[in-house]
Amino acid sequence: MEYPLVWVLILVLLNFTTGVSGQVVVPSMNPLAVGSNVTLNLVPQSPINIGTWSYETTAIVIFYPGGSSVSTSYQGRVSFNRSSSELSINSLQLNNSGLYTIQGMEPVLKAVVTLSVQEPISNVTLRANATDLVESNDTSIFTCSVSSGTSLSYRWLNGSSEITASDRVWLGGGNSTLTIVSVTRHDEGPFRCEVINGISNGTSQPIGLNVRYGPSNLTMMVVPEMTIGHTAYKTGSVITLSCSAQSKPTESFKWRFNGAFLNEQSPKLSLQNTRENQTGSYACLAYNNVTLQFANINTMIKIVEPISAVSLNRDGKPPILDQSFTLRCEVTGPVDYIHWLMNGQLISLNNRTFFSTGNKTMVINPIQFSDSGEYLCEAFNAVSNLTSMTYKLVVNFGPERPAVTCPDIAMTGHSVTFNCSASSQPPSQFSWFFNGSQVAAGSVYETGQLTLASHGDYTCVAFNNITVRNSTVSKMLTVVETVTMTIVKVIGAQPTLNKRFSLTCGSTGTVYSIQWMRNGWPLYASNRTDFSMNNNTLTLNSVQHSDNGDYQCSASNPLSNMTSPEYRLIVNYGPEMPIITGPALGETGHSVTFNCSASSQPPSHFSWLFNGSQVATGSAFETGPLTLASHGDYTCVAFNNITVRNSTVSKMLTVVETVTMTIVKVIGAQPTLKERFSLTCDTAGTVYSIHWMKNSWPLYADNRTDFSINNNTLTFNSVHYSDNGHYQCSASNPLSNMTSPEYRLIVNYGPEMPIITGPALGETGHSVTFNCSASSQPPSHFSWLFNGSQVATGSAFETGPLTLASHGDYTCVAFNNITVRNNTVSKMLTVVETVTMTIVKVIGAQPTLKETFSLTCETTGTVYSIHWMKNSWPLYADNRTEFSINNNTLTFNSVQHSDNGDYQCSASNPLSNMTSPEYRLIVNYGPEMPIITGPALGETGHSVTFNCSASSQPPSHFSWLFNGSQVATGSAFETGPLTLASHGDYTCVAFNNITVRNNTVSKMLTVVETVTMTIVKVIGAQPTLKETFSLTCETTGTVYSIHWMKNSWPLYADNRTEFSINNNTLTFNSVQHSDNGDYQCSASNPLSNMTSPEYRLIVNYGPEMPIITGPALGETGHSVTFNCSASSQPPSHFSWLFNGSQVATGSAFETGPLTLASHGDYTCVAFNNITFRNSTVSKMLTVVATVTMTIVKVIGAQPILNERFSLTCGTAGKVSSIQWMRNGWPLYASNRTDFSTNNNTLTFISVQHSDKGDYQCSASNPFSNMTSPYYKLIVNYGPEMPIITGPALGETGHNVTFNCSASSQPLSQFSWFFNGSQVATGSAFETGPLTLASHGKYTCVAFNNITCRNSTVSKILTVVAPITSVSISTGETQVIEGDSFTMTCNIVGDPSSIHWWKNLTLVHLDNRTQVSFDNRTLTFNPVQYSSYGEYQCMARNSVSNRTSNRYTLLVNYGPKQPVIAAAPIAETEQRVTFNCSASSQPPSQFSWFFNGSQVATGSVYETGPLTLASHGEYTCVAFNNATGRNSTVSRMLTVIEAIKSVMVKRNKTPISSDNLTLTCDVTGRYDTIYWMKDNLSLVLNNTLNSDITISNNSLHFSPVKVSNDGNYQCVATNLFGPHTSPKYQLLVNYGPLGVNVSGPGLVVIGSMISVNLKCSADSRPTSEYRWKHNNQSLPATGPLMAVGVSLKNAGIYTCVAKNSLTNISMSKTISLDVNGHSPAPPFQSRVGLMLMGLVALSLPLINH
Repeated sequence: MEYPLVWVLILVLLNFTTGVSGQVVVPSMNPLAVGSNVTLNLVPQSPINIGTWSYETTAIVIFYPGGSSVSTSYQGRVSFNRSSSELSINSLQLNNSGLYTIQGMEPVLKAVVTLSVQEPISNVTLRANATDLVESNDTSIFTCSVSSGTSLSYRWLNGSSEITASDRVWLGGGNSTLTIVSVTRHDEGPFRCEVINGISNGTSQPIGLNVRYGPSNLTMMVVPEMTIGHTAYKTGSVITLSCSAQSKPTESFKWRFNGAFLNEQSPKLSLQNTRENQTGSYACLAYNNVTLQFANINTMIKIVEPISAVSLNRDGKPPILDQSFTLRCEVTGPVDYIHWLMNGQLISLNNRTFFSTGNKTMVINPIQFSDSGEYLCEAFNAVSNLTSMTYKLVVNFGPERPAVTCPDIAMTGHSVTFNCSASSQPPSQFSWFFNGSQVAAGSVYETGQLTLASHGDYTCVAFNNITVRNSTVSKMLTVVETVTMTIVKVIGAQPTLNKRFSLTCGSTGTVYSIQWMRNGWPLYASNRTDFSMNNNTLTLNSVQHSDNGDYQCSASNPLSNMTSPEYRLIVNYGPEMPIITGPALGETGHSVTFNCSASSQPPSHFSWLFNGSQVATGSAFETGPLTLASHGDYTCVAFNNITVRNSTVSKMLTVVETVTMTIVKVIGAQPTLKERFSLTCDTAGTVYSIHWMKNSWPLYADNRTDFSINNNTLTFNSVHYSDNGHYQCSASNPLSNMTSPEYRLIVNYGPEMPIITGPALGETGHSVTFNCSASSQPPSHFSWLFNGSQVATGSAFETGPLTLASHGDYTCVAFNNITVRNNTVSKMLTVVETVTMTIVKVIGAQPTLKETFSLTCETTGTVYSIHWMKNSWPLYADNRTEFSINNNTLTFNSVQHSDNGDYQCSASNPLSNMTSPEYRLIVNYGPEMPIITGPALGETGHSVTFNCSASSQPPSHFSWLFNGSQVATGSAFETGPLTLASHGDYTCVAFNNITVRNNTVSKMLTVVETVTMTIVKVIGAQPTLKETFSLTCETTGTVYSIHWMKNSWPLYADNRTEFSINNNTLTFNSVQHSDNGDYQCSASNPLSNMTSPEYRLIVNYGPEMPIITGPALGETGHSVTFNCSASSQPPSHFSWLFNGSQVATGSAFETGPLTLASHGDYTCVAFNNITFRNSTVSKMLTVVATVTMTIVKVIGAQPILNERFSLTCGTAGKVSSIQWMRNGWPLYASNRTDFSTNNNTLTFISVQHSDKGDYQCSASNPFSNMTSPYYKLIVNYGPEMPIITGPALGETGHNVTFNCSASSQPLSQFSWFFNGSQVATGSAFETGPLTLASHGKYTCVAFNNITCRNSTVSKILTVVAPITSVSISTGETQVIEGDSFTMTCNIVGDPSSIHWWKNLTLVHLDNRTQVSFDNRTLTFNPVQYSSYGEYQCMARNSVSNRTSNRYTLLVNYGPKQPVIAAAPIAETEQRVTFNCSASSQPPSQFSWFFNGSQVATGSVYETGPLTLASHGEYTCVAFNNATGRNSTVSRMLTVIEAIKSVMVKRNKTPISSDNLTLTCDVTGRYDTIYWMKDNLSLVLNNTLNSDITISNNSLHFSPVKVSNDGNYQCVATNLFGPHTSPKYQLLVNYGPLGVNVSGPGLVVIGSMISVNLKCSADSRPTSEYRWKHNNQSLPATGPLMAVGVSLKNAGIYTCVAKNSLTNISMSKTISLDVNGHSPAPPFQSRVGLMLMGLVALSLPLINH
């Protein structure tokens, strides 16, 4: 070398140069191939005067002013461009991979780049253990290899998709092997492996797998599909069954019908021109001759003949109401079921509708009208349905409910037409009778011209010639004449309010009734309106306003009427309800106008009075300009000169002056946060009310804001920020108002919440700036302290260049010179140095599966923390992976496959970090999970191949054993042709010669022979119902299992069916019908099976359930046929017996013509000659004859109301039953109506009006019936319910007419009595002119000379006179709530009723409000405030009514329960204001008591500054001096001591692993304390804080750890909320940890002057360093020591790091070897002098 000394000096100097620059090194290519060239460029380019290029720790080029020097090992391979600092390296080799660094001293910079030199990949080869595989049985193993290449990574592809590991797919050998366990059809590939490094890649040739599978997913399709709604196919159909499955190779097929194989082996089976005998189960079987698997699928095909014809016919007689009717449905073809429909709706079975077996006939019994309609029957089978033609059913009935239509009344000279109709099918024929004599036939009858003799009964008789029934109805015709003229006339004086007034109706002509109308509406009698007896006179007893209107009377008879012209009635009244309109307020200087009005007819005259003196007349009055003397009462008097009445009303006028000026002023000091502050509202003018506003919104009192009594003062008890704003007050009276200008309130406060912004960490040599801010009004002043000493003022503070002594607390003090308050905040600044180098190294042996393995992270520089990564992802400790205390060592307690990967460690402190190069970890393991693929069964004569595989790194070797003896080596083993001796265990042994482990797996091979023949045979007797029966399955060949089937479905044992132990015998313990069917047995072993032909089982049974079909009734002269059937196998033989004697054989028996002797029991005997069993059934036949005549007759007296009466039904012929009817409807027994035992007598126990009607009886037997003619029953009764019509009230001098009527058959006679003495006879009685002696009881006696009964009715007549005067009087002047209070209604006259009114509404009576017996007194007991109002009493009788003047009831009450408004809790030194209110009349007075002692009066009470003695009960007493009552309410005020300060204190200096306690020091009373860390609540139940506990107000760390670093605060709370301490920054002192010494291990004398040894340790605070040489202390201190290069300085150097605070020392040694000798080179350049000086000044040189 030309300048070795310069080189040494530059290297020494650069070793202590920390470069900070923006440049980077950019290689021309990276990674690079072996043998290639690279150029390293500095970007951006920058000329460097002094510097070096180096590889790892070896210098390549050193350059300096005037030259450069290349290391010997690189000469000829590198070139250096001085102007651009560019370095070129040629012919790169693998060992040239690594870190390249350019470092400059002038200018100072450092940049690095890592180069990767790699060998290209060549000849990628893929191999597979086998390619022909069976799905789910075999395993495929692929191996990927290359001829050359480094830094390899593997990627596997299936087609174009990347393969990832799963539970079935394994990747091993660094991903170079791929294992697929239990291959599937989706694993056929093609498979490729792709190998990649940074400079090249290669892909293998593809390999495909041939995976055989199936058959699976077997499906069967039937074409055509069955028609919707059908469950079978029609005969003659062409049906194709298609079978398909997924299989490789292609499957073969077989078909079975009902268990028997068909001669068809294609996937399709075609059924042509199908017949019913082709119904059954069709099965498709698919078989794969490679996988030796099969599958089958079944379907059921049913073939049915379609229905060809359906007809619907009547069976027997036509439909007649209430009789039986039958329809029959006849079907051609097989039928499953029949539906009946009526009007398109399905008919269901009910109590009148019956269906025969099979639904072929429908019987309706009895038939009703609702049964009319269109009927269909619809027949169904599995392939078709057919509907009959419609049968229209119409029910014959009647005649019923005959009716005559014609007028009830007619006039002489006119004709009348009668129309008769009746409900009947077919239509009825009609006859007419007048007063009992026939006059015409047909439904219509016209009378001719009427005379008075035409009056009478007209009767219509309706007759139905089909039902042979008749019905009658009668109509009364009345003849009348016409009404002519009507007019309304006045009787007496004109109408006046509250006086009597009468109108009369004059008429000409015959009048049945008179009706009065008002304004076109009918008028009815009321308590004020009376009509005379014949309604011709209308009297208004007391005329009211509501009586105004147009009156008419209308006279009428049933055929004519006439209405009179209108009479206009206008009522004179008044004056009433005078009203004054005008203002209640006026301003001085203005005029006011009052207007007076009153309700009056004719209109009233008016006069005005002021304070009692008349001032004007007329309805309007204007005051003139107002003065304060104009204040007073203005009265209006209204007068009617017709009614000679007057009425008055008054109005109070109040005169006020205008409000002028308002302004808001401050009382006392300016507003300061949480202090008292007041505003007042100054006004000029008359003020009724003052309102306060904030920001233009109304302001209301609350627990902080009070108003004075007149609202002119606003007081804030404790000013808050929220009180900032614009305040105004508004003063007003009813005629004017004024709002003040705005007053801006700004609250002075602070300083609060000071904050320091700035970094928490800094590097030595750099400056740090802190900024301080605080919330304050006005803004705060700031000063700065460092570790308690003031260093600056102002909001910003810059430290200057940092040193390690700059570490500490920086405190900002904020001060407000207005509020005279200050507040402080502190921030801890930590100073650190930079981390440099990290690398991962192996400790001990290479990684082997499940053994311990360790990696260490070597670092250079100050390190706070070390983190490990795997495949670039963070790595955390778990139950297998551990880290050393300082995290520099990573230990795997048991290495696993999952630990394969690239590992790195990253060392950092808060200002720098460095990550190591990757370390590639590959785990050696195995062999694991060996697997043998191959069949478990084999047939003799065939070979079997087994394949063995295992997961292993490196791959395993294999050997094979059969029943314990070795037979082969290698992964595959073929047996050769099998014999029965080949049965046994085949074992594969896998061995790994690296891990020296082996693993075995065995597989059992079973050899079997084929099953050949199976057949089902009967054991013992043939099958008979409920007896035991057995079948056996005979077989030839090796049989593993036997299965039984019935109708092709599997058969299982149950409580009647048993199998022998080997399943070859099937026994039925009790054969049942359900056991019929085709039976087969199937014998099988794992490689073959065979199913027997079918055995058809038919169960012999019966006879069971014999049935006789035929009628239960017969008529003499007719024959009857009975049919007998029974369920039996084989069919039964039959014989017939009549009353016990045999009469015939065969299933059918005909009686011949019936006689009465044919009545009796007919028995059928069924016999089975196989089962030797018989069964009998009997049927009773009844013979009857026809009914002929029926008639209704009376027994005894005629019918009288409430007496006994009987009818009997006379008949001729044989009668089974008698039915009674009334008015054509059936009649049933009740509590008044009885029938005799045979129903021929009907008895009414007590005849009633409701029993009137036409009665018939109907006699019948099962074959005939007859109904009698009508008997009309009319009930004699009465007299009942006599009624007197006429007025109950009368005035003296007037006549009264009474009319008496009573309900009676025949009509009654009448007599009249007055107070017990007879005065007249006849239905009407007129009294003559009334006197007071006419008052009394008028009695009418009605008498019936047929029933010999009489009945009386009475009516009281009252004579009355008008009411004249009504008024209210009371006894008290003061009314007090809760007392009793009475008002009396004073009346002149004789009232019939008295009513009380409140506020124009009737008084509601309750348990507090009561009236006397005569309603004259109204009593409130007790009176309530709600009783307040205006009261009137109204008295009336039938001729007059009058209402009193209003009486105003004013109720004094209270005070009610008072209410206190105030805060329930306050802090010491605050003031509290209480407001008390209570509902009261008149308003209450208030007194205040504290703990029982009076403290104030008035509704508002302010406490003054609170102390703890202010805690207690504050009571408000409200007093009403009118009621003499008081009421109290209390409020508890809780006073708590204010929290004044909260501070965090520690018990000692925090040192890692020591216990530490932080205490929350609180001045004042508090309820709870909780802790916060870094502004979040401290959670103690997580892993991070598991060593922290809280007791009382202390936070304990047991022990404290570095992870506990942070800003801690404690929060003390009371009822007013939380109070938070300033932040306490916890920095835990620790170390030294991880002492590290770096420096060269070997130096050559002459190559350099000195070497640097560097010591570092993780410590807080920074450690102190001392050095030893060969265990002798050296004077050098500090982390860096320069050692002179000489032989005497060789040896062991020890660095001792000590933390003066934790008092812990740790040491680390390094060995320095010194060799050789080299003369010193000439030293003549300026640069050399400079460098030597720098070295001498910067480092202590140890040379001893």
